[in-house]
Amino acid sequence: MTRVSLAGLMILCVMVLLSRPLHAQTGTPSIQEGSQVTLQMTITLPNDHVMIPPHTSEYTHGAKQLLPGLEQALVGLHSGDTKRVELDADHAFGQYDAGKKMTVPRAQLPQTIARGDMATTAEGRPFTVVSLSDESAVVDFNHPLAGKHIVLDIVVLNVKPRA
Repeated sequence: MTRVSLAGLMILCVMVLLSRPLHAQTGTPSIQEGSQVTLQMTITLPNDHVMIPPHTSEYTHGAKQLLPGLEQALVGLHSGDTKRVELDADHAFGQYDAGKKMTVPRAQLPQTIARGDMATTAEGRPFTVVSLSDESAVVDFNHPLAGKHIVLDIVVLNVKPRA
């Protein structure tokens, strides 16, 4: 039998408590399949020294409305929890594909479009205007964050269990 001092027992209890995630509201539902979740998200591109300001988003967990790596990282969190999630390009918006950048006749684009504008084709494919001339335009069909390492700082605002 091992003898444990009172001080040793107290230290062990504190270590166990600190190893558990603390929840803002004990007894609140956790994020799981079918949960309706409201969260605040700040996106940072550390390699580009860019931060996209916080915005609030709602989604149904498991409905493939978020990046798979982000959705997986949120499982088990509760309202009031915070989490930092880092995703490399392969787990975020994919690698940049130079083949998705092409030159099109300027006449195919709206008259008012400018360099840097985002638009969609008639079929709904989004693109960014990279450059413009009188005769042509270079457009890029890559996601604007393709090829980027991203850091997402998440605050879970609300979790409603599956109805």
